[in-house]
Formats: sequence, structure tokens, C-alpha cells
Amino acid sequence: MKKILLIILIFFFTFNKSAIKKQDLHNIIKGYIEYISKKRKIDNKNEILAVTFHDQIKEKSEYSIDIAFFKPEFMEGIQYKDVYIFEGYKLILPDNECKSIEKMFKKVTYENFNQKKTTINDDFENWHIVLNKRDEITFLSPIPISGCMKSILMNKKLKFSNSYEDITFSNPSPDCIQLTH
Repeated sequence: MKKILLIILIFFFTFNKSAIKKQDLHNIIKGYIEYISKKRKIDNKNEILAVTFHDQIKEKSEYSIDIAFFKPEFMEGIQYKDVYIFEGYKLILPDNECKSIEKMFKKVTYENFNQKKTTINDDFENWHIVLNKRDEITFLSPIPISGCMKSILMNKKLKFSNSYEDITFSNPSPDCIQLTH
């Protein structure tokens, strides 16, 4: 089980050297915070916002962004060198090697959030967003809430690629119904 978790975390926190516009990145993060805060109260003192970048398909020059809130008591072995503040939330950039991304956030005093005290918590919700070299969104995940994600991100003025394909379900996620009605 530990090996599976380690493999997932390594994949989740693999870095991408692609660049994104500061405003687009901030709007994606704001959209995620908006979505989560409509579902539950976020404890900005005890939850850490992790933002990671990955190369998706180098031939297509696609990259992805993953965003999730984590509680320190579930974090172990996450590699990050600085702590930032964003909209009142502590933010880390695990395994980040891109100075331009770091400059998009305000650095604050370093804290060690790797304070695992309990067993694995699979109760976190993340967003996975794939963008092309023109910073247009080509894919959103998790699929059941992709319609909600798209609506939030479009309201934040993010662009969607012509190749983006809406995947809808006959029974949308209850989260989506709450957010769109």
C-alpha cells in the first residue's frame, strides 16, 4: 500500500517546466478555491494548498496543473523548498524547479508540513487541468464535475481549446447541481 501511495505521489508531484501566464494560474487556483469553499468550509490555518505542474505529452507541448488542499497530518515526504501565501491560504509548489512559477506568489516563512500522524486520507479533492502551448484548456478532471469546473473557469476568463470535448452525464454530480443552480 505504501508503494502505491508513493508512486501516486511521485506522479502527482512531478514537475513541468512549461510556463503559464500569472493571471491564468491565479484564476485556476481561485476557481478551485471557489469550488471547494462552496462545498465545505476551508480551514486556511490547517489546510495547505498544493499546486503542481506536469509535462503531459511533450510532442503536443501540453502541460497540466494539479491543485488540492492537504492537511499536514496526512502529508509525508512531500518535497518543497518554500511556502507562499495566496488569497490567505498557505501554498506549496512540490518538486518545483521553475523560478518563474515561484515569482507568481508571495513567499512567507518556511514551515514543515510533512507531519503525518494518521493513516492515508483519500478524502481530498483535486482538480487536474491540461493546457496546450497556447494556454488553452484541453481537458478537465475529475470528469463527473468537469462541467462545473468549465463553468467556473469560463467565468474566470480562461480559454478552452477547440479540441476540448465536453463530457456530460445523465446524472450530474450533486456538487455540480449545487454550484450551478
